[in-house]
Amino acid sequence: MIKAMFFDVDGTLVSFRQKFLSDQLLADLSALRERGVKLFICSGRAMQDLEGTGMLRGAQFDGYVTLNGQFCCDRDGVPFRDRPIDLEDAQGACRVLMDNPAIPALMEGNGESYITQVNDRVREIYEFLHTDLYPVRGPEWLLEGKVYQFVPFVPAGEEGMFLEAMPGCRHTRWHPKGIDIVSRDGGKGAGVRATMERYGLVRDEVMAFGDGENDMSMMAEAGISVAMGNGEEQVKAMADYVTGAVEEDGVSNALRHFGLLQP
Repeated sequence: MIKAMFFDVDGTLVSFRQKFLSDQLLADLSALRERGVKLFICSGRAMQDLEGTGMLRGAQFDGYVTLNGQFCCDRDGVPFRDRPIDLEDAQGACRVLMDNPAIPALMEGNGESYITQVNDRVREIYEFLHTDLYPVRGPEWLLEGKVYQFVPFVPAGEEGMFLEAMPGCRHTRWHPKGIDIVSRDGGKGAGVRATMERYGLVRDEVMAFGDGENDMSMMAEAGISVAMGNGEEQVKAMADYVTGAVEEDGVSNALRHFGLLQP
């Protein structure tokens, strides 16, 4: 029996063209909660992104796995996983940025995030994310507080300098010109495990929906994993079921395929 569901946001609940939850999906999420199913966001975004964009249209969730599993909290904002990047790795990232001032990067905390500079590459990516630009601060902010996710805007082949300087971290690529770097023991899968422990859930009671590389560790923890029709081929290959794209109400269709909601 499915008691909980984890949802990626970008490319799963909303698309990069359809920037907000559909009316159908908003109604379906409410119906699931009325039936006692716990709902969790599982996103690479920070809470301030989810709140600032309004993309979730006020939908209610029981908890949030944010920043690719590095900061997890309940619906009241009380954290149950808090895993920033270690100082030594942050120092490594800072050195690379200082040595390569043309490379922009996003430095993400819980509640505040900054971009190191704004250029054409940054504008392109932020337009893709339909998110307002963060304020600009220098790379030294990496050393001043808790940074949960470091996002250099680099194409394939240029990420090596950062990975070498941050040996305690892992990465996933989410855009042709951007990667997410988090602590080696992080990732969405770690956030899902922490959430399952916090709420007393077991694998067979969990369902997960995703579309991208960073969703694969989340989906691996679920009893039922669903890939979006617009998802990457490697994600579809590992999923238990492939549904339609976001614009085709893929999540809603999958819920009915598995008999969790009435047609």
